Amino acid sequence: MEPKIKHKIMLIDDSSTNNILYESILLDEGYDVIVCEDPKFALKRLQKEIPHLIILDLMMPGMDGFHFLEKKKEIEGAANIPVVMLTARMDIESEQKALSMGVMEYIIKPVGINEITELLSKVLL
Repeated sequence: MEPKIKHKIMLIDDSSTNNILYESILLDEGYDVIVCEDPKFALKRLQKEIPHLIILDLMMPGMDGFHFLEKKKEIEGAANIPVVMLTARMDIESEQKALSMGVMEYIIKPVGINEITELLSKVLL
């Protein structure tokens, strides 16, 4: 039996509480996790390390999720990394904009463990 690929997930959220919770869930599920509380730092990290998936918050100080998505395209090898947006923002305009920018899934917080694990099994085929 071949070993399961250990997927690397970059988690970008300015809330350390959310990061602790989601990182714990992801680690329990066997994923490698890169936690970034600052999207600008995440962009620098992408220049050195390419994850299999990015879980991105929308509303963050300094740079929101939309601006991050635009900047990510400029990094070699990062343009095609799938992105799941995990946000408290419920308006349809934000969701449509995110999906039009290539976001695979737009998920409203709070999210339970089962929702996250189902989502990841669907996104990381």
